[in-house]
Amino acid sequence: MPTYLSTRRSVTVYDGITPAVHHFPDATAGLVIAVMLAYLLPSRLIFPPLSDLGKPGIMLGFGLLVWWGLSRLHPALVTRGRQPMRWAIAIYLVTIGTSYIAAQSRGMPGLESNGLHRAVLMAFAGAGVLLAAADGVLTRKRIDHVLRWVSWGATVMALFALSQFILRIDLTNYLKLPPVLMFQRDLIGFDNRGGGGLVRVAGTAGHYIEFSVLMVIGLIVSIHYARFSSSRRNRQIYGTLAIIQAGVIPISLSRTGVLALAAAILLFVLIWPLRTTFNVLVIGFFLTAMIQVVRPGLLATLRALIFAGENDPSVRGRLEDYEFVAPYISERLWFGRGLGTWLPELYQLLDNQWLVTLVSTGVVGVAGLALLFLLGVVVAGRVRRFALRPRDRDLAAVLAVSLGVAAVTAFTFDALYFSTYFLTVHLLLGLAGALWRVTRAERVNQSEAP
Repeated sequence: MPTYLSTRRSVTVYDGITPAVHHFPDATAGLVIAVMLAYLLPSRLIFPPLSDLGKPGIMLGFGLLVWWGLSRLHPALVTRGRQPMRWAIAIYLVTIGTSYIAAQSRGMPGLESNGLHRAVLMAFAGAGVLLAAADGVLTRKRIDHVLRWVSWGATVMALFALSQFILRIDLTNYLKLPPVLMFQRDLIGFDNRGGGGLVRVAGTAGHYIEFSVLMVIGLIVSIHYARFSSSRRNRQIYGTLAIIQAGVIPISLSRTGVLALAAAILLFVLIWPLRTTFNVLVIGFFLTAMIQVVRPGLLATLRALIFAGENDPSVRGRLEDYEFVAPYISERLWFGRGLGTWLPELYQLLDNQWLVTLVSTGVVGVAGLALLFLLGVVVAGRVRRFALRPRDRDLAAVLAVSLGVAAVTAFTFDALYFSTYFLTVHLLLGLAGALWRVTRAERVNQSEAP
């Protein structure tokens, strides 16, 4: 049977007895290491000479970009065929380029100039992760391999957060590994919220909101493997991981996490079989009851935060941000002031990535970022529509919902500043492209089979 070239890079060698297929190395191992570095190490751990760019996961993103570029130059290593996510990241980088030119044309103080160059380089690191995933994860099995590590990484982060919440000890203080790395600033630590001795925790993430969003994404991925793993043992393992991740979402004491979880469940209810929906809701009910028994007051505090409305200082502050930035937006509406130039120490902290993008890169930059998310969701949606197997259709839904959750929750914090969220989103976008390529190849091969 003919093999569609965009599925994998391979060469068939006949040894006189049996044919063998030799696969060239791909990017799976590099992406797995990036996931481990992002989730298992504290996000404030850096290589000092590079400042924010010295975070281990970001440095590996640069390496993956170099790997991808070199692979495009080798006729045997290049992944052939169409890839919509290449166009998506290319358009996004063009919008960043226009913002860069606009920033240079207006002139900037030194701090803003440093922020501009740092943010542009960060974007290239993210592009390295996306492109390596889209063109460098060659088979369906390897897509699963990367996503299973995301599930395990989120679980380890959850266990760190759980230990912080129960013991009031931050074990991430002891994770300064290897010794050449050091903490950029104090760790996120604990934050009293809601009274009654409750503290919000973030595990190894850079912020409580980032932590809650990552747990929801990890939960979505874990539920998929709890349903579609090949063995009963693995289904039970990933079901347990999903319960752990769901159980720690409340201890972030973040409205964003609760709303992200509710949105994800609502979207899945529309596509899951009735039995799956019932099972998930029953488990969620018992988990909620357990949390209420083990830590009374936690859920009541969350409910009070969600329904506080404009009476909550953080909500009121976010609403006031729109009025504050309006003059800056109108001054440079189309291309913005420059990516990375809106610095809290010079202006004001905006807990809204879309608002930061608007003031920094203008309408063009917002359109580029929105198109990046939208194309990822559309590509995953097309896989769900045309895939031949139920597990492929479900994984496509997982990627689409995860990207939707990431895009919506970016309204509640400056999301792309946080490296674990940043790397996870680019990884999911790239894997959506990889799944599109693999499933498309399967359909083409099947239609060409005699």
